Amino acid sequence: MIKITHLNPTRGRVAATFTAEVCGLVLPGCALIRRGDDYVLSVPRIGVPGETRPAPLSAVMEAELLRVAVARYQEKEHDQN
Repeated sequence: MIKITHLNPTRGRVAATFTAEVCGLVLPGCALIRRGDDYVLSVPRIGVPGETRPAPLSAVMEAELLRVAVARYQEKEHDQN
């Protein structure tokens, strides 16, 4: 289950920032970054300062999060126009 909340479109290379919930893990501070005609995902590290680690997302989960984030971003952009 993937849920995107607090999606904030921005200008420039960072297309949007958002909070994602992936299988019960809440990840605030995610970013959708433009790379040419495509997008890449920036997922924050988790843990306490000095002891952070990458969020425990499989490649499949990360790909699905990217797909959902791009779809939600494009939907929001379309609604604003």
